Amino acid sequence: MPLEADRWKLVEDLLQSALAMPPERRDAFLQQACAGDESLAAEVTSLLTSYRQAGDFLLAPAIEVAAQAIAVTDASRFAQSLATEVIPHYRILKHLGSGGMGSVWLAERSDGRFERQVAVKFINFAMIGPGGAERFRREGTILGRLAHPHIAELIDAGVTDTSQPFLILEFVEGRPIDEYCDEHALGIDARIRLFLDVLNAVSHAHANLVVHRDIKPSNVLVRNDGQVKLLDFGIAKLLTGDEHPAVASTISLEGGALTPRFAAPEQLMGGAITTATDVYALGVVLYMLLAGRHPTGDASDSPAQLLKALVEGETRPPSTVISPDDSELAAARGTAPDTLRRQLRGDLDTIANKALKKNPAERYASVAAFADDLRRYLEHEPIRARPDTFSYRAGKFARRNRTAVALVSLAVVAIAAGVVGTLAQARTARRQRDLAFRELSRAEAINELNQTVLSEGYQSPEMIDGAERILVQQQEAPIADRVEILITLGRSADISKDGGAQSHRLLQEAYQLSRGVTDAGARAKAACALAGEVSYGADAARSEALVREGLAALPQQPEFALDRVFCLQIGGAVSRASGAAAEAIARLQLAQQVLNESPIPSWRLDFLTSLDLGNSLRLAGRLRDASIQFEQIAARLTLQGRGDTAAAASVYYSWGVTVGQLGRPSEAERLIHRAIVKESGGEDAPDALPWHLISHAAPLRDLGRLDEAASQAERGYEGSIKNGDQPRANQALLLRASIYRLRGDLARAQDMLAELQPRLQRSVPPGHIFFGSLRAEQSRLARSRGDLGAALDLVNQALTIATASAKAGKQGADIIPTLLAERSETERQLGRMEDARADASQSLRQIQDAAQPGTSSMFAGRAYLALGRVLQAQGHTNEALTNFQLAAKEFRNSLGVDHSETRAAQQLAAGGRR
Repeated sequence: MPLEADRWKLVEDLLQSALAMPPERRDAFLQQACAGDESLAAEVTSLLTSYRQAGDFLLAPAIEVAAQAIAVTDASRFAQSLATEVIPHYRILKHLGSGGMGSVWLAERSDGRFERQVAVKFINFAMIGPGGAERFRREGTILGRLAHPHIAELIDAGVTDTSQPFLILEFVEGRPIDEYCDEHALGIDARIRLFLDVLNAVSHAHANLVVHRDIKPSNVLVRNDGQVKLLDFGIAKLLTGDEHPAVASTISLEGGALTPRFAAPEQLMGGAITTATDVYALGVVLYMLLAGRHPTGDASDSPAQLLKALVEGETRPPSTVISPDDSELAAARGTAPDTLRRQLRGDLDTIANKALKKNPAERYASVAAFADDLRRYLEHEPIRARPDTFSYRAGKFARRNRTAVALVSLAVVAIAAGVVGTLAQARTARRQRDLAFRELSRAEAINELNQTVLSEGYQSPEMIDGAERILVQQQEAPIADRVEILITLGRSADISKDGGAQSHRLLQEAYQLSRGVTDAGARAKAACALAGEVSYGADAARSEALVREGLAALPQQPEFALDRVFCLQIGGAVSRASGAAAEAIARLQLAQQVLNESPIPSWRLDFLTSLDLGNSLRLAGRLRDASIQFEQIAARLTLQGRGDTAAAASVYYSWGVTVGQLGRPSEAERLIHRAIVKESGGEDAPDALPWHLISHAAPLRDLGRLDEAASQAERGYEGSIKNGDQPRANQALLLRASIYRLRGDLARAQDMLAELQPRLQRSVPPGHIFFGSLRAEQSRLARSRGDLGAALDLVNQALTIATASAKAGKQGADIIPTLLAERSETERQLGRMEDARADASQSLRQIQDAAQPGTSSMFAGRAYLALGRVLQAQGHTNEALTNFQLAAKEFRNSLGVDHSETRAAQQLAAGGRR
């Protein structure tokens, strides 16, 4: 139970007195001071234990003040000593500040190669520990690759000849983000947009396995031009030297690399440091930007109060801490107090509180998810975080007041037992009883069948045939149960050898049998299961009617919620197969809503609908939303302990394909490789899935690993032909043609494209997006041969097909920017400079609009390069160089420093011509 104010004051006074004396005298002091009050002694002892677990870091502010005083006093003497330190190519100018970590100095480049001022941070010797010098050099190289427009660049890290560790950082002149927002009287929306830049930077670092651990307003500076810069990213990793930052322990007081007021509860209590730790600190910063005060309020006045508030206290929503007389605070946000409270109430309260949950698992699963909800707020869309419900608040109250709640609950139960015996409750109970018996009956029937089949040692597809024979002999089983078993067998047969015909027969039998039962759930599931099976065959037109039939058969009662979700999930797949991506998305979102409101949970249905929604978003061209969706599913699976399952493999595969379409082949290759390893053991495994190999070959090709790409594309092609999977065989053939083109074997590439043309004409309708992809590859081949006229004609055909497909709500939107950049290159070579410039600019705008914030893209690099070459040809040298520099940066982050496209862009950026 919470302590009364007088009681807490007594506890705090005793705690401060105990902290002021040597540890060995504390127990005796408390025995005497508490005078037999065991509960009082227990409260103080508990807080002392928390202090020991937290490493006494709460005294850090006092130490930092002392360090600053010493540094200022000895600044001139220390500057003289720095003159003797050898930092290649830099000269110390003046002292900028000091703290517990060390001191910061302004320096400038001294070798004349270029003019640049930097910040040099000298780290206290004790912080890097044994073997720290070598680790410092190694980690400095790694973190120097953390390139992002909103992260202050870590230029170098090393140790001087006298073993003094140092960092060379980008020098940022700016104001802390909270001060900047107040000084410029930014409104709530403007503050959120600025904060989104911070989230993008942190998300980029997390993607590179770097956790900040000390995010606070003074580490987030805003320059005079309004650009945000996040400071000190990766320094915690440099200091601890841990191999994986997500499980590193907190840096101690001596390290000084955390600030108590912005530390997550797990940091204070010595728990694991994960990306959720940064989410919490970001939540504190957002809270302060919105409400103008720390989430703990006045509890941060003393170390004891701060610890208790951060670890145990409840966070009040931002809107509730704004009082009617907070006119100054409201004015700094360009509004009045009442208006400000209304702005914060609702979604912003929910978002801030979710980021600030004490339990890391209850926070946003990723910084990207945090940013997504803020963007949804700005765009007036429903946020994904659900507001705290009455049951949640009641549960929290019950845990704080166990004894009182227990007594009140007994009284309420006694009254309810005597009064509330209504007919409605009886009907509900009977309905739930009937539902339970129905589900139990089916579960027992399926379990019995599974055990029998397993005991007989049947194998697929023979296993399915054997199971069907057993079912035929069990004539006493209820018809609804037999329908359910046939559905299970039919959906299992779909993934077995010769599964198509077998699956169709079993599901058709289930459908016919279900027509004679009154069980609405069985009738609906049979219709929908058959719809999913026929959606890709010659009878595809029937699938939509079956889905509608199944949904119409289901009553609205809650006991049919899972059956409705089953039908909606299959309905989404049917819509997606027909190219109606928007309808697929709507069905799957409705399925998620029904599942959230269902009294019966289903992890599997939740997973399937979430995964299908991500794939539907991808096929609709909403690649950014799809990537965020897959990232959130992967995070949930990890939290649930399912990170190494086949389910996780399917998420990594879809996520990898998506980021590959976004122009991030390095990430795509890692994710798809991870899926292949989890699914089949690796690319060389004999049972590696053909579509996995084909999808993996694409980023390998983009990364320039052409031999590996060719091998996997060939194996994927052969496997697809063997399985009769013509669409994927065609995909593999197109991919192989592009690989041979890049190898310089133009004749073989031409032969493959010639073979593909009649295949597509037999298998897909005119205007299908695959014809657009074929024309695009034919255009690239024509350019490689120097036939610019044919190349331009073919890329125009590709753009026409892609544009029409996208307008019809089908695939194609994602390849339009790439085609525009390629057409720009062809137009430039033909001397059509204005057309080339317009296409390159349009390509760049579309790529930037579709990009996931905080990420780089090889497609953006190619658009910058195309635009730069046009500007160079037109004599706009400075603008061209800027675009070449931006292209080099995009290529470095998406393709790597050694890729041929990166080197070419860097040469152009340095003033060369290619």
